[in-house]
Amino acid sequence: MPEEHKRSKIELIKEASRGLRGNIGGELVTESSHFSKESVQLLKFHGIYQQEDRDQRKIRRRTGREKAYQFMVRIKNPGGGRLTPEQWVVLDDIADLYGEGSMRITTRQGIQFHGVGKVNLKEAIQYLDRHRVSTFGACGDGNRNTMACPVSGLRKDSCFDGGEWAARIAERFALGSSAYFEIWLDGEKVEQEESEPLYGKTYLPRKFKIAVGDPHDNCVDLLSNDVGLLPVLSGGTLEGFDVFVGGGLGSTHLKAETYPRLADPLGFVLPAKTLDLLESIILTQRDLGNREDRRQARMKYLVEKLGIAAFRREVESRLGERLLGLRPWSLGSTEHHLGWNQQRQESRSYLGIFVENGRVEDRHDRKLKTGLRALIELARPTVFLTPNQDLILADIPEEVVSDVRRLAQRFGLVAESASALRTSSFACPALPTCGLAITEAERRLPSLIDELEEAGFGHEQIKIRMSGCPNSCSRPPVAEIGLVGKSVNGYNLLVGGNRSGTRLAELLFEDVRSEDLASEIGRLIRIYRRNRRPDEHFGDFCHRVGVESLRSHLAEEIAV
Repeated sequence: MPEEHKRSKIELIKEASRGLRGNIGGELVTESSHFSKESVQLLKFHGIYQQEDRDQRKIRRRTGREKAYQFMVRIKNPGGGRLTPEQWVVLDDIADLYGEGSMRITTRQGIQFHGVGKVNLKEAIQYLDRHRVSTFGACGDGNRNTMACPVSGLRKDSCFDGGEWAARIAERFALGSSAYFEIWLDGEKVEQEESEPLYGKTYLPRKFKIAVGDPHDNCVDLLSNDVGLLPVLSGGTLEGFDVFVGGGLGSTHLKAETYPRLADPLGFVLPAKTLDLLESIILTQRDLGNREDRRQARMKYLVEKLGIAAFRREVESRLGERLLGLRPWSLGSTEHHLGWNQQRQESRSYLGIFVENGRVEDRHDRKLKTGLRALIELARPTVFLTPNQDLILADIPEEVVSDVRRLAQRFGLVAESASALRTSSFACPALPTCGLAITEAERRLPSLIDELEEAGFGHEQIKIRMSGCPNSCSRPPVAEIGLVGKSVNGYNLLVGGNRSGTRLAELLFEDVRSEDLASEIGRLIRIYRRNRRPDEHFGDFCHRVGVESLRSHLAEEIAV
């Protein structure tokens, strides 16, 4: 453990927090519209981010008023959930009762609400808890929402349910403190010192992300996680998992020591030993991860620093045995799971519904929020959330399929209502709520897709990911086209990631103006169309040609 004076301020806040309590309870009942800096850090563990409406920042500064404080509340939903119809209705209600009228599906298969006032936080969390929905551990320096392919247990040919494993992982590595129950649910106060046998007083150095993959479908972007588990299946039986460690896509502009990184192969583990292995990996990060500089605190930097061989030895020393070598592996393309599909369960179907940038709301052109509630109240499905920010209504019985089809058509919820380019793309929330956002993402991407559709590119199936900052919550570094906020009105343009998420994109142009994005991307697509090989995807073409050659092609096109 580093000496106290070398540890970051947040490390000291965590250690002194009395198991994530701090003074949250005391500040919660004051008339202030916001929390102290110390409490803001602890609130993240409870699934809450203090934010402000940045659209109001300038006018409030001019008029001498305080920031327009508000809160984002995120639920923890392992593997995309198995949300009941009743739970979905509660989430729908929360958006109207306590939020700003919408909810947002995240890229890690959770749901978050924006615009919640401090005065409503406790009531909102209690409302969720009454229906067995929790926000505890959805953020903070612990194991965050464990991902899994949402249809791995639904497909007709499925013999493995990643969601069940995600739930087991989430339960095993949940935060142990009773602070959440004490503060938000009026649980009994704990006077004595609580112990966190796994995480300790200071928890992990940074957030920790686990994903359970699928050999045929890499919708979870397995290699972008701290730990990725890829099932090895034989004859319908799970033999074990190939394990990958050290992925993560965030970075900081102008800080070369920060960078996106794909996970390295660690080894193969039998099912019975999988949770023990994960614990050994978490303990290695807990004990050896950087607690001085939060920019260097993710496990990817520890793996890079030690090297995979030394990291493996550290894990094995905690596990008490040697790991087996990886089995032959590959990752399939990123699937979107839209439209109708037959389930392996007899006489059941599932329907994948496109949700642009994950925002569930009613707009003048598409009553998505109202339509989803009507469909769910009619069909009583199980609801799953996807890593592409869409959702799946599962377990729909044959006798209501025709009624669901009619209702989906009426509310414009069929997949065919959006172009291939639009359904292949997504963005992070960015402005006005995210405090880290440099520029727009969710509010810019739809109009960018509009421009590209008008130019005749709507049928292209190209993975576009837009992020308002280099933290890369929408995973642009593994996209075929990645757009990362660089300045108030500019984006870094990355190209060359692939459809299976096994290759990082490269920087093509820096700080492209927002109004020039459609033109630049359009020219790239035209070059791709003229020079691609048969059945070659856009990202593979860009990688084969290389960014220098692409720049030359683009310069020649301008000259013409």
